[in-house]
Amino acid sequence: MAQRTITSPNDYGAVRVFLVERDEGEWLQVLLPIRPNGSKGWVKATDVTLAETAYRVEIDRGAFRFTVYDGDRAVRTGKVATGEAGTPTPPGRYFFTELVRPVDQRGTYGAYAFGLSGFSPVLKSFAGGPGQLAIHGTNKPSAIGTRASHGCVRVSNDDITWMAKNLAIGTPVVVLG
Repeated sequence: MAQRTITSPNDYGAVRVFLVERDEGEWLQVLLPIRPNGSKGWVKATDVTLAETAYRVEIDRGAFRFTVYDGDRAVRTGKVATGEAGTPTPPGRYFFTELVRPVDQRGTYGAYAFGLSGFSPVLKSFAGGPGQLAIHGTNKPSAIGTRASHGCVRVSNDDITWMAKNLAIGTPVVVLG
């Protein structure tokens, strides 16, 4: 069995979180924020603090839409931009790993950026980072509703600001095929 240590805080200074997939009492199977996407591992239940959220985010790549659910109830929807053909937004199950407020709120990443636990299937590095995916605002709202990114999901600055105020690190995100 391979063993790996993942440090906390992460590279952005955020407390490390995982998404629990299974509870086996003494051990928790968690989704890991590493390559390849969908990697799972085990942590001792006594080594972590558990928190719950009823929220989840679904991204429908084909319809260029997101929906935030509170349990079974949709509480916010909007349009998204996804990855271009050469740098697609990969489908899968992810979670928010950190929330960043860019210095330039009118820049490429908009008002906020939530890092995701997944990575680009194409880019091994991007903008000085490891090719990590994100959901973030934008300074080009006209691109929303198209394939315009390097794999990240872009939303309006109003939508990402709402998410930043209402969704916690660790919130599950599902990107549909």
